[in-house]
Amino acid sequence: MNDPKLQQHGGAHAAEHPPHGPYWKRMHHSPFFWVAAFFIMVAMITYVTTNNLAFWPGHKGQPPVPALAP
Repeated sequence: MNDPKLQQHGGAHAAEHPPHGPYWKRMHHSPFFWVAAFFIMVAMITYVTTNNLAFWPGHKGQPPVPALAP
């Protein structure tokens, strides 16, 4: 019953193995971090290559609104 392989994490056992440094230094080991980093990079590349998300680079804008006569 006291086999160390079968002990639950937490309590006195958790005090024996503290985390290796703060979370922000080891978060790059998480797959969620790399998935988020990938999508952020895709969003930045899309924004830059589409010229501020202007999907029609040759598209002329709307005609200017005429000013009101005083």
